[in-house]
Amino acid sequence: MSYKTLLVHLDAGPRCAARIALACDLAARFDSRLVAVAPTGLPDLILSINSAVPDSLECIALPAASLRERAQALARDFEQRCSAARVGSFESRVVVDEAIDAVVRHGRCSDLVIVGQRDPGAPVEGVASDFPQQVLLHAGTPVLIVPHSGSFASVGQRVLIAWQEKAEATRAIRDALPLLRIAERVVLCEIAESEADDGPAERFESVLLWLATHGVHAKAQHEPKTAGVGDKLLSLAADLGVDLIVAGGYGHSRLREWVLGGTTRHLLEHMTVPTLLSH
Repeated sequence: MSYKTLLVHLDAGPRCAARIALACDLAARFDSRLVAVAPTGLPDLILSINSAVPDSLECIALPAASLRERAQALARDFEQRCSAARVGSFESRVVVDEAIDAVVRHGRCSDLVIVGQRDPGAPVEGVASDFPQQVLLHAGTPVLIVPHSGSFASVGQRVLIAWQEKAEATRAIRDALPLLRIAERVVLCEIAESEADDGPAERFESVLLWLATHGVHAKAQHEPKTAGVGDKLLSLAADLGVDLIVAGGYGHSRLREWVLGGTTRHLLEHMTVPTLLSH
Protein backbone atom coordinates (compact mmCIF):
# COMPACT_ATOMS: atom_id res chain seq x y z
CA MET A 1 0.00 0.00 0.00
CA SER A 2 1.12 3.55 -0.73
CA TYR A 3 -0.42 6.97 -1.01
CA LYS A 4 -0.91 7.19 -4.76
CA THR A 5 -3.41 10.05 -4.54
CA LEU A 6 -3.40 12.76 -1.88
CA LEU A 7 -6.18 15.31 -1.53
CA VAL A 8 -5.76 18.65 0.21
CA HIS A 9 -8.48 21.15 1.08
CA LEU A 10 -7.96 24.77 0.06
CA ASP A 11 -9.53 27.68 1.90
CA ALA A 12 -8.93 31.37 2.45
CA GLY A 13 -7.51 30.89 5.94
CA PRO A 14 -3.98 31.90 7.00
CA ARG A 15 -2.91 28.27 7.47
CA CYS A 16 -3.70 27.11 3.95
CA ALA A 17 -0.14 27.73 2.71
CA ALA A 18 1.32 25.59 5.51
CA ARG A 19 -1.14 22.82 4.66
CA ILE A 20 -0.12 22.93 0.99
CA ALA A 21 3.57 22.79 1.93
CA LEU A 22 3.01 19.68 4.01
CA ALA A 23 0.95 18.09 1.23
CA CYS A 24 3.72 18.87 -1.28
CA ASP A 25 6.29 17.22 0.97
CA LEU A 26 4.18 14.06 1.27
CA ALA A 27 3.55 14.00 -2.48
CA ALA A 28 7.28 14.19 -3.15
CA ARG A 29 8.12 11.47 -0.62
CA PHE A 30 5.54 9.01 -1.93
CA ASP A 31 5.59 10.05 -5.59
CA SER A 32 1.87 10.77 -5.26
CA ARG A 33 -0.54 12.68 -7.40
CA LEU A 34 -1.60 15.71 -5.36
CA VAL A 35 -5.17 16.93 -5.87
CA ALA A 36 -6.46 20.14 -4.34
CA VAL A 37 -10.13 20.90 -3.87
CA ALA A 38 -11.14 24.58 -3.75
CA PRO A 39 -14.85 24.70 -2.87
CA THR A 40 -16.67 27.86 -3.88
CA GLY A 41 -19.35 27.54 -1.24
CA LEU A 42 -22.92 28.36 -2.17
CA PRO A 43 -24.29 31.92 -2.50
CA ASP A 44 -26.08 33.27 0.54
CA LEU A 45 -29.70 34.19 0.01
CA ILE A 46 -31.14 37.37 1.49
CA LEU A 47 -34.88 37.87 1.75
CA SER A 48 -36.08 41.48 1.64
CA ILE A 49 -39.46 43.16 1.42
CA ASN A 50 -40.15 45.12 -1.77
CA SER A 51 -42.03 48.20 -0.64
CA ALA A 52 -43.29 48.87 -4.17
CA VAL A 53 -45.13 45.54 -4.31
CA PRO A 54 -47.41 44.80 -1.36
CA ASP A 55 -47.03 41.43 0.36
CA SER A 56 -44.03 40.41 -1.72
CA LEU A 57 -40.57 39.15 -0.93
CA GLU A 58 -37.44 39.53 -3.02
CA CYS A 59 -34.77 36.86 -2.97
CA ILE A 60 -31.36 38.42 -3.61
CA ALA A 61 -28.44 36.10 -4.29
CA LEU A 62 -25.00 37.35 -3.43
CA PRO A 63 -22.91 37.06 -6.62
CA ALA A 64 -21.77 33.50 -7.26
CA ALA A 65 -19.08 34.89 -9.58
CA SER A 66 -17.12 36.35 -6.64
CA LEU A 67 -17.16 32.98 -4.86
CA ARG A 68 -15.83 31.25 -7.96
CA GLU A 69 -13.13 33.90 -8.44
CA ARG A 70 -11.95 33.41 -4.86
CA ALA A 71 -11.77 29.63 -5.34
CA GLN A 72 -9.94 30.05 -8.65
CA ALA A 73 -7.38 32.31 -6.97
CA LEU A 74 -6.78 29.64 -4.32
CA ALA A 75 -6.35 27.03 -7.05
CA ARG A 76 -3.82 29.19 -8.93
CA ASP A 77 -1.82 29.77 -5.74
CA PHE A 78 -1.79 26.02 -5.09
CA GLU A 79 -0.49 25.29 -8.59
CA GLN A 80 2.27 27.88 -8.24
CA ARG A 81 3.37 26.39 -4.91
CA CYS A 82 3.38 22.88 -6.37
CA SER A 83 5.51 24.02 -9.30
CA ALA A 84 7.94 25.75 -6.95
CA ALA A 85 8.14 22.61 -4.81
CA ARG A 86 8.70 20.48 -7.95
CA VAL A 87 5.73 18.21 -7.29
CA GLY A 88 5.66 15.72 -10.14
CA SER A 89 1.90 15.41 -10.58
CA PHE A 90 -0.75 17.79 -9.30
CA GLU A 91 -4.22 19.05 -10.12
CA SER A 92 -6.57 21.70 -8.72
CA ARG A 93 -10.35 21.41 -8.79
CA VAL A 94 -12.71 24.33 -8.31
CA VAL A 95 -15.91 22.74 -7.00
CA VAL A 96 -19.22 24.58 -6.82
CA ASP A 97 -20.40 23.20 -3.49
CA GLU A 98 -20.07 23.56 0.26
CA ALA A 99 -16.65 22.63 1.62
CA ILE A 100 -17.77 19.52 3.52
CA ASP A 101 -19.67 18.03 0.59
CA ALA A 102 -16.90 18.82 -1.90
CA VAL A 103 -14.06 17.35 0.17
CA VAL A 104 -16.04 14.27 1.20
CA ARG A 105 -17.05 13.50 -2.39
CA HIS A 106 -13.61 13.96 -3.90
CA GLY A 107 -11.84 12.50 -0.86
CA ARG A 108 -13.52 9.15 -1.37
CA CYS A 109 -11.34 8.66 -4.44
CA SER A 110 -8.05 9.36 -2.69
CA ASP A 111 -5.73 7.53 -0.29
CA LEU A 112 -5.33 10.34 2.24
CA VAL A 113 -7.20 13.59 2.84
CA ILE A 114 -5.35 16.57 4.33
CA VAL A 115 -7.37 19.24 6.13
CA GLY A 116 -6.77 21.91 8.74
CA GLN A 117 -7.76 21.95 12.39
CA ARG A 118 -10.48 24.43 13.27
CA ASP A 119 -9.16 27.55 15.02
CA PRO A 120 -11.97 28.86 17.26
CA GLY A 121 -10.19 32.20 17.52
CA ALA A 122 -9.99 32.72 13.76
CA PRO A 123 -12.85 30.98 11.92
CA VAL A 124 -12.47 30.72 8.15
CA GLU A 125 -15.32 31.92 5.96
CA GLY A 126 -17.10 29.07 4.20
CA VAL A 127 -15.67 26.36 6.47
CA ALA A 128 -18.06 24.88 9.03
CA SER A 129 -16.99 24.63 12.65
CA ASP A 130 -17.23 20.82 12.50
CA PHE A 131 -15.53 20.49 9.10
CA PRO A 132 -12.71 18.06 10.10
CA GLN A 133 -15.15 15.89 12.05
CA GLN A 134 -17.60 15.62 9.16
CA VAL A 135 -14.85 14.74 6.68
CA LEU A 136 -13.57 12.06 9.06
CA LEU A 137 -17.01 10.54 9.59
CA HIS A 138 -18.19 10.53 5.99
CA ALA A 139 -15.25 10.36 3.56
CA GLY A 140 -14.31 6.74 4.28
CA THR A 141 -10.67 7.80 3.88
CA PRO A 142 -7.95 8.42 6.48
CA VAL A 143 -7.73 12.10 7.35
CA LEU A 144 -4.54 13.96 8.27
CA ILE A 145 -5.43 17.04 10.31
CA VAL A 146 -2.85 19.83 10.48
CA PRO A 147 -2.92 21.94 13.68
CA HIS A 148 -3.85 25.60 13.45
CA SER A 149 -0.63 26.56 15.26
CA GLY A 150 2.98 25.50 14.83
CA SER A 151 5.28 24.71 11.92
CA PHE A 152 5.06 21.29 10.26
CA ALA A 153 6.99 21.15 7.00
CA SER A 154 7.21 17.36 7.25
CA VAL A 155 5.63 14.60 9.33
CA GLY A 156 6.21 10.94 10.09
CA GLN A 157 9.78 10.82 11.39
CA ARG A 158 8.69 10.04 14.96
CA VAL A 159 5.23 8.52 15.30
CA LEU A 160 3.01 7.80 18.28
CA ILE A 161 0.26 5.21 17.70
CA ALA A 162 -2.68 5.36 20.11
CA TRP A 163 -3.52 1.69 20.45
CA GLN A 164 -6.75 0.07 21.58
CA GLU A 165 -8.10 -3.35 20.72
CA LYS A 166 -10.75 -1.81 18.51
CA ALA A 167 -11.43 -1.82 14.78
CA GLU A 168 -10.79 1.90 14.37
CA ALA A 169 -7.28 1.65 15.86
CA THR A 170 -6.44 -1.30 13.61
CA ARG A 171 -7.71 0.60 10.57
CA ALA A 172 -5.67 3.66 11.54
CA ILE A 173 -2.47 1.59 11.69
CA ARG A 174 -3.20 0.02 8.32
CA ASP A 175 -3.92 3.44 6.80
CA ALA A 176 -0.69 4.84 8.24
CA LEU A 177 1.58 2.00 7.06
CA PRO A 178 3.24 4.01 4.25
CA LEU A 179 4.38 6.57 6.84
CA LEU A 180 5.20 4.00 9.50
CA ARG A 181 7.53 2.11 7.14
CA ILE A 182 9.79 5.12 6.68
CA ALA A 183 9.59 6.48 10.23
CA GLU A 184 12.73 6.70 12.33
CA ARG A 185 10.85 5.81 15.51
CA VAL A 186 7.41 4.31 16.17
CA VAL A 187 5.90 3.96 19.63
CA LEU A 188 2.75 1.89 20.13
CA CYS A 189 1.06 3.24 23.23
CA GLU A 190 -1.91 1.93 25.16
CA ILE A 191 -3.51 4.01 27.91
CA ALA A 192 -4.86 1.88 30.76
CA GLU A 193 -8.63 1.77 30.97
CA SER A 194 -8.42 1.66 34.77
CA GLU A 195 -5.80 2.16 37.46
CA ALA A 196 -5.83 -1.60 38.10
CA ASP A 197 -4.85 -2.39 34.50
CA ASP A 198 -1.17 -3.37 34.50
CA GLY A 199 -1.01 -3.99 30.74
CA PRO A 200 0.22 -7.56 30.17
CA ALA A 201 2.88 -7.80 27.50
CA GLU A 202 0.85 -10.39 25.57
CA ARG A 203 -1.55 -7.65 24.59
CA PHE A 204 1.05 -6.12 22.27
CA GLU A 205 2.68 -9.21 20.81
CA SER A 206 0.41 -9.78 17.81
CA VAL A 207 0.35 -6.05 16.92
CA LEU A 208 4.14 -5.72 17.06
CA LEU A 209 4.56 -8.89 15.00
CA TRP A 210 2.07 -7.63 12.41
CA LEU A 211 3.92 -4.31 12.16
CA ALA A 212 7.26 -6.11 11.86
CA THR A 213 5.99 -8.07 8.84
CA HIS A 214 5.51 -4.68 7.17
CA GLY A 215 9.02 -3.55 8.07
CA VAL A 216 7.88 -1.41 10.99
CA HIS A 217 9.88 -2.00 14.16
CA ALA A 218 7.83 -0.39 16.90
CA LYS A 219 8.26 -0.23 20.65
CA ALA A 220 5.29 -0.83 22.95
CA GLN A 221 4.48 1.36 25.88
CA HIS A 222 1.70 0.94 28.46
CA GLU A 223 0.71 4.08 30.34
CA PRO A 224 -1.33 4.27 33.55
CA LYS A 225 -4.55 6.21 33.43
CA THR A 226 -3.62 9.31 35.42
CA ALA A 227 -5.59 11.81 33.32
CA GLY A 228 -8.00 11.90 30.42
CA VAL A 229 -6.83 9.73 27.53
CA GLY A 230 -6.62 12.71 25.16
CA ASP A 231 -4.53 14.76 27.58
CA LYS A 232 -2.33 11.76 28.30
CA LEU A 233 -1.65 11.17 24.58
CA LEU A 234 -0.77 14.81 23.94
CA SER A 235 1.49 14.91 26.99
CA LEU A 236 3.25 11.74 25.87
CA ALA A 237 3.60 13.12 22.33
CA ALA A 238 5.41 16.15 23.78
CA ASP A 239 7.66 14.00 25.97
CA LEU A 240 8.63 11.76 23.05
CA GLY A 241 9.05 14.63 20.59
CA VAL A 242 6.80 12.99 18.00
CA ASP A 243 5.68 14.79 14.84
CA LEU A 244 2.66 12.57 14.10
CA ILE A 245 -0.08 10.88 16.11
CA VAL A 246 -1.98 7.96 14.57
CA ALA A 247 -5.31 7.10 16.18
CA GLY A 248 -8.71 5.63 15.53
CA GLY A 249 -11.52 8.11 15.05
CA TYR A 250 -14.28 6.89 17.32
CA GLY A 251 -17.93 7.83 17.10
CA HIS A 252 -21.41 6.49 17.59
CA SER A 253 -24.84 7.17 16.22
CA ARG A 254 -27.23 9.15 18.36
CA LEU A 255 -30.54 8.93 16.52
CA ARG A 256 -29.72 10.52 13.13
CA GLU A 257 -26.52 12.29 14.20
CA TRP A 258 -23.01 10.91 14.48
CA VAL A 259 -21.33 11.94 17.72
CA LEU A 260 -17.57 11.70 18.17
CA GLY A 261 -16.07 9.97 21.18
CA GLY A 262 -14.43 12.03 23.90
CA THR A 263 -10.82 11.18 23.04
CA THR A 264 -11.28 11.84 19.32
CA ARG A 265 -13.02 15.13 20.04
CA HIS A 266 -10.24 16.13 22.46
CA LEU A 267 -7.53 15.42 19.89
CA LEU A 268 -9.37 17.42 17.23
CA GLU A 269 -9.74 20.39 19.55
CA HIS A 270 -6.35 20.37 21.28
CA MET A 271 -3.86 18.66 18.94
CA THR A 272 -0.32 19.97 18.99
CA VAL A 273 1.10 17.86 16.14
CA PRO A 274 -0.47 16.57 12.91
CA THR A 275 -2.81 13.69 13.61
CA LEU A 276 -3.89 10.91 11.26
CA LEU A 277 -7.35 9.62 12.14
CA SER A 278 -9.32 6.74 10.60
CA HIS A 279 -12.97 5.98 11.17
